Amino acid sequence: MLKKAKLEDIEILRGVAFLAVVLQHVIAGVFYQPGVTPAAMVMGTTFLGLTRFAVPLFVFITGLVLFYNYDGKLNYVSFLRKRFYQVVLPYLTWTLFYYVWVSFLSGVAPSTTWNELLNLIKVSLTGKASYHLWFMVMIIPFYLLFPLFRVLISKDRKGSTNLIVVLAFWGVNLLLVYGLSKGLITSDTRQLGFIFDYLDRNFLFWIFYFLLGGLAGLYYEVWKKFINKSKYIGIAVLLVCFYPIVNQILHINRGATDNRYLFSANVTAPLKPLMLVTITIMILLVFSVVMRISHRQTKITKLLYLFGKYSFGTYLIHAFVLRFTNHLAVDYLSMLDVFSQSVVSFVLCSSISLFLTIWLSKMKITVGEIWVGKV
Repeated sequence: MLKKAKLEDIEILRGVAFLAVVLQHVIAGVFYQPGVTPAAMVMGTTFLGLTRFAVPLFVFITGLVLFYNYDGKLNYVSFLRKRFYQVVLPYLTWTLFYYVWVSFLSGVAPSTTWNELLNLIKVSLTGKASYHLWFMVMIIPFYLLFPLFRVLISKDRKGSTNLIVVLAFWGVNLLLVYGLSKGLITSDTRQLGFIFDYLDRNFLFWIFYFLLGGLAGLYYEVWKKFINKSKYIGIAVLLVCFYPIVNQILHINRGATDNRYLFSANVTAPLKPLMLVTITIMILLVFSVVMRISHRQTKITKLLYLFGKYSFGTYLIHAFVLRFTNHLAVDYLSMLDVFSQSVVSFVLCSSISLFLTIWLSKMKITVGEIWVGKV
């Protein structure tokens, strides 16, 4: 397979996605504290909604890059071997790290070696070692099943047929998230509990974003032209989508509730029908912005490119760093408002995560790749 030209836009897109993830987690930590005013809560959780594209954008990018690079013959064994060392091995390394670290923080006494091994296997399969590792459990099946997805959409058939397939999966995902949001996807069978307890990380709910990325990867230049032509329509649709979202958040914060943050944040949870539409539009608009700035050699684009280049490692490490930066912002900078606290924690967390990832990547090849993959 001939190596294709690297898509510089995509590195910047990855950088945007990573920073949006960090911002989500910063908001979750800072705005959860008591004493946040209703007005601040409305603004904070509305902004949270505007960053909900982050994880779907990562899924989209995965599909785009895979279909762009592998539109010819696929050596499946070689493909899986590369993904094991690049994705699975660092995930398992950080799973072990977070498992030990969280156990230490919670003061849980070590059990027998066998029980600890079973617990470690369980958290590896569920992504429960840390709150952000669920993404890894969700994304890995896309690599394993990539040959199947290549059957669904391919350059060997008409572009219109591929588009119909992607739109069909948009409809399927819409039905799935509707059923999930209404509590229709459940089971009383105890043996199936491991499936229904972790539906949020089931790749089936995220297939549309992967195939949309695949479509963009197969027809990259056509995709960019479409994005450029449709951006103003996208802005209009986004405003229409956010109107009921903001209204619902306002309604929650006008009432008396014990936990305004959780209820407000849940309005923009990604696995909901309205959010599926909203996030799709946001992905198109973010891509449009990145297209406009990517050709400019500014400090911002260079920084975004750097974050994108090391985004896998920074994603894995940022939850560890964030515990300290949020602690600093909330407990030691209490004189600041929640927005200033969020900015401080966001800048520190993203910067330190990037520094640590670059440092780890410069270590001996095998050691560095175990922690952050091959950069």
